[in-house]
Amino acid sequence: LAGNYTPAPGGPFSAFTPSMWPQDILAKYCQKDPNMEAELQYDEFGFRIDSEDGVETSKWQRGEGAPQREDPQQRLRWQAHLEFTHNHTVGDLTWDKISPTLARSDRLRTLVLGGIPHSMRPQLWMRLSGALQKKRTSEISYREIVKNSSNDDTTAAKQIEKDLLRTMPTNACFSTLSSVGVPKLRRVLRGLAWLYPDIGYCQGTGMVVSCLLLFLEEEDALWMMCALIEDLLPPSYFSSTLLGVQTDQRVLRQLIVQYLPSLDQLLQEHDIELSLITLHWFLTAFASVVDIRILLRIWDLLFYEGSVVLFQVTLGMLKIKEEELVSSENSASIFNTLSDLPSQLEDGAAVLGEAVRLAGSLSQESLDAHRHKHLAYILAEQAQLNSGNSHSLHTNLNKVVRRQSLRRKSTLSSLLWGEDEVEALKAKNIKQTELVAALREAISRTAEHFHCLDPRNCSTDFTPDYSMEIQVLLFKSGVHERVGTLFSEMVPTALITYMQLITPTSISHKPFVPLGWFPAKFVEVLDERSKEYSLAGDDTVTEAVNDLVRGTLCPALKAIFQHGLKKPSILGGPCHPWLFIEEAASREVERDFNSVYSRLVLCKTYRVVEHCFYVLQSVNMSHDTAHVQMDVKFRSLICVGLNEQVLHLWLEVLCSSMNAVEKWYHPWSFLRSPGWVQIKCELRVLSKFAFSLSQDCELPTKKEKSPVLKSEVVDVLVQHHLFSWDL
Repeated sequence: LAGNYTPAPGGPFSAFTPSMWPQDILAKYCQKDPNMEAELQYDEFGFRIDSEDGVETSKWQRGEGAPQREDPQQRLRWQAHLEFTHNHTVGDLTWDKISPTLARSDRLRTLVLGGIPHSMRPQLWMRLSGALQKKRTSEISYREIVKNSSNDDTTAAKQIEKDLLRTMPTNACFSTLSSVGVPKLRRVLRGLAWLYPDIGYCQGTGMVVSCLLLFLEEEDALWMMCALIEDLLPPSYFSSTLLGVQTDQRVLRQLIVQYLPSLDQLLQEHDIELSLITLHWFLTAFASVVDIRILLRIWDLLFYEGSVVLFQVTLGMLKIKEEELVSSENSASIFNTLSDLPSQLEDGAAVLGEAVRLAGSLSQESLDAHRHKHLAYILAEQAQLNSGNSHSLHTNLNKVVRRQSLRRKSTLSSLLWGEDEVEALKAKNIKQTELVAALREAISRTAEHFHCLDPRNCSTDFTPDYSMEIQVLLFKSGVHERVGTLFSEMVPTALITYMQLITPTSISHKPFVPLGWFPAKFVEVLDERSKEYSLAGDDTVTEAVNDLVRGTLCPALKAIFQHGLKKPSILGGPCHPWLFIEEAASREVERDFNSVYSRLVLCKTYRVVEHCFYVLQSVNMSHDTAHVQMDVKFRSLICVGLNEQVLHLWLEVLCSSMNAVEKWYHPWSFLRSPGWVQIKCELRVLSKFAFSLSQDCELPTKKEKSPVLKSEVVDVLVQHHLFSWDL
């Protein structure tokens, strides 16, 4: 059977990449072995064709039925597009001369929706997904990855070995240990487990990798998986907790309410948990549930547009079967129809057409906002379940660390022209999850501190409130929550009316001067009644709270403010979150001063904008004289915000200054995304505790020179047994 056999056009295995052709089986076909007629037959994708009484029963043969043939016109359109976008190329256009990444355009999206010619898929998938760029710029070669991951004794290697023949048993390339695809599948899965130790091995990756190996070389399949894990899918998709895919199931359920209300009502009436069915759809990117021909069309779009396609296709499939589902008689019938839905689809173009028609307006920005919200819900539920075990809470946050695969710039180029932000953009989902996890851990540790030292906080609910009603209410009010309530309780109506009458109507306010006036004694009483005192929050009594705030909470908040901060070159000036905070607070308070007040500010209570700005000025005045770094100022500002229980409101003020935010932050940063609302909800938990932190604890102590007492005075003090520190 030795030789190099080639499949017949449109025949068995003809859709494979050449390195996956099973030579032993092809030899029998080419030599017309009579025994082959009695043995299993295969389609062009290598799947078995089982027939009983002349009727094909394999789900892989349902699909479009005809062999994988290319549309000549569609191929010409692709060739024309590539030539047009590379018209500067000299000589014949080859794949080596085509850019590793293709510029996004409406024309390119239209071509992708129309389908990629099958022979061009290996090259175009690598470019559309960004995998080719990763491959070319990686600091480690595939050969080194295979060598480093060749240990047979690891837990991941043992799990992989068990699943090798379970992944795709009906395909000739993966049916036995001697099949041509099994060693490649083993190497790629081990390589991924070594590259991403926090993920390890997930069964969902096995199905995706095996399908990729049918059409790509094994090295390219690994880099395609890297693109999926790092860029196209949210973080923790294939982790042990499946946090990312769990979040997407909740997002899907919310989108069904929006796009398919009839189906939503049906699922509620029959109490059907849809995630039990759809979770593995998302986990395997439909590789385990749809016909291979339809899968190719879905993946064409997935590698171009990212994970939003998973939702669009799912909604499209549900829409196609909506009438059948609504007419079902009982819960069992509905559940079975949903379970069998993907395998019953026959037309890939119809599926994509319905998906785009129904949910084509779903944007990545909207999807990210939904994900942030539902991820916060899941983290809050985990915190509630693990509230009795803080160690378990901290370890279950499951941080996903992105592998540094891109080649770094030299130190000189980084100093002169700034850092390359492409890497940060690609890792934004993973990084934002890490930031939220770190902040939640810091808040949890602080809450546990109050819980242990102050019995009054034992019944305090540490779970963040993410209800949209509260967000809208607080956003519209823009006032100090606590002070506003106390003003309304303590100030008589007659006093307010009197103060309005005696306040001049033509006051010319100077910039950055407090507006209006009110009795000093009244302010003192208000401050005393504004919050309760707690020994756990007083850093002069309990030093641990200062370590928690300045050592854990402040770094977590600084990391959030630094995420996506534009980094200028060495000639572009300094870059620090404190500079953004100063500018944002100044812009907001200046906007308020543009209006002329004709009545006492008491009537609208103490505005958070002004409060934030005055505290900022106070920190600058006290800290500039000591010549401390901006990090110290940042930590001191956080301490004051905790003392006043307004830290979450200050964050809203800063994020509302859009001009300042757009100037200092990239579009993919946390503060320019809807995710800042999630951070605000997390910080609101801290307003339930009474802090008494020193603003100036990190400033060097000033040694005041004591006045030298004259000898006569000293004699008098000693003679009359009087006490003085100066003696």
